[in-house]
Amino acid sequence: MEKERKTMNHPVESNDAAPLRFRGKVDFQSHYLPPAYLEFLRTHYPGSPDGYPTPDYWTPDWQRDKMDLLGIAYAHLELSSPNIFLPQADDCLRLARKINDQGAAIVAENPTRFGLIATLPLPWAEASAAEARRTLDELKADGVGLTTNHHGVYLGDPRLDPVMRELDDRGAMAIVHPTAPPVSVPGACEGLSLPAFEYFVETTRAFTNMVLEDTFVKFPNIRWVMPHAGAFVSILADRFESFAFMLRFADPDRRVDYMDAMSHVYYDLAGFSEPKQLADLLRNVPDTHLLYGSDIPYTPIEAVLGQARALEGTDKLTEEQKRMAFTGNALAVNPKLAGIPALARAASEPAGNVAVKRDGRWHVRLLRDLFPHRHVAVRVPVPPHEAAPKIAGAVRDAAAARLAPDPGDDPALTARYDVRLNSPVGVIAIPVIVSYDDMTRTSFHGKAKIMGIVASYRDGVRDGTRHSFDIRVRLPFGPLAVHLDADVSEPDGSVVGTAVAPHRRPMPFTGRRR
Repeated sequence: MEKERKTMNHPVESNDAAPLRFRGKVDFQSHYLPPAYLEFLRTHYPGSPDGYPTPDYWTPDWQRDKMDLLGIAYAHLELSSPNIFLPQADDCLRLARKINDQGAAIVAENPTRFGLIATLPLPWAEASAAEARRTLDELKADGVGLTTNHHGVYLGDPRLDPVMRELDDRGAMAIVHPTAPPVSVPGACEGLSLPAFEYFVETTRAFTNMVLEDTFVKFPNIRWVMPHAGAFVSILADRFESFAFMLRFADPDRRVDYMDAMSHVYYDLAGFSEPKQLADLLRNVPDTHLLYGSDIPYTPIEAVLGQARALEGTDKLTEEQKRMAFTGNALAVNPKLAGIPALARAASEPAGNVAVKRDGRWHVRLLRDLFPHRHVAVRVPVPPHEAAPKIAGAVRDAAAARLAPDPGDDPALTARYDVRLNSPVGVIAIPVIVSYDDMTRTSFHGKAKIMGIVASYRDGVRDGTRHSFDIRVRLPFGPLAVHLDADVSEPDGSVVGTAVAPHRRPMPFTGRRR
């Protein structure tokens, strides 16, 4: 151990003697080990937690030395795995406060190089919400660090909602790191350290659970940073999207939108994102959501140098995209960085108008400034130079997603029905709006929401109790045209009918006026 420590605690020469070209990197996966955390590890996780030795040689001087070697201008200091847990909430809170206070002291000595990522006493939600308020408001932490699960409670679990609300209200940055799963499979992958495989499974499981629980929809203002280029998320995206589509059958208002969630969050490129992961990630997310991560001191410095050179030399990114990934994108995620001259110079874009200072605090001009009451769900955060098209798209999407009568429809001639259609793949809930064209009630128009997608229809015809109309909706797998014949009983408004689509047997449905 002593020999390994000496090797890792000094600058090393890379096989390539040329210095790294990008000198203004912002590190979103940089771990620190303050005294209180080391004491916790020695007491509760002696030896090698998660199958990997604890780098107890870490010091602020060691950190700065390696940052200079790697061309890192600023590092967000966060704990790695395992995160803290004590069975009593008060004890866990006291430990979190001690760690955060020690971290704040380290940052105070060099505020232009280090930023504090606060530790929370999760899964104790109320204690964690209180510590989030203290660290963000009083200690001026750059954000909070979360692990994929906290003592078996995964991100996305409604029990964590009090914490998520605190973070969402502040538009806080949350940096996620994988940890050990609560259970393991006996006889499988034994002897393999958790970072080699289980960390990727954990990251993917946590992200998927957040999508299933609509976490990104309920708390749109949290600035999420996912680790290791999203782990298996890019590979799983298309497969999950096809299954998630079926989850919207019974609840058309449920989002469960994997692709939308992927475009919402940011990704650090720590680990071995080159030569394969980066290409997969770029197929699903914008280049403005790529961030640099080193994973020091847990990853050997030789490997970190090699990965940094691979990212600097990759042909998957242009020079401008590399500058944005290393520095520029960070200014949108953590707007206070715009006030550090070295970082402002290192970022070629956005060249200005990145942030404005109000009351001594830095704020990016994000969409939430334009929608303070959040009447419109917007994918946030976004780099400022993307704001205008994002706003226009968000307004269009919000209007399209609303199942509401048209402004000119007469309320006295409009009704809403909740229909349940028996399809070959299960029961699909379809809310339908019927607006009669005039007092004769012989023709009508309206809207229907099918699997989360709103479609308008015209030229509906009424003959006695029979209502006939055609709906055409563009679903992810292609357009779908459906003819519906519905008998509406008065005065109770019950509905019985049949829907017919090409190449399918007639599908019965029932419903009732709301």
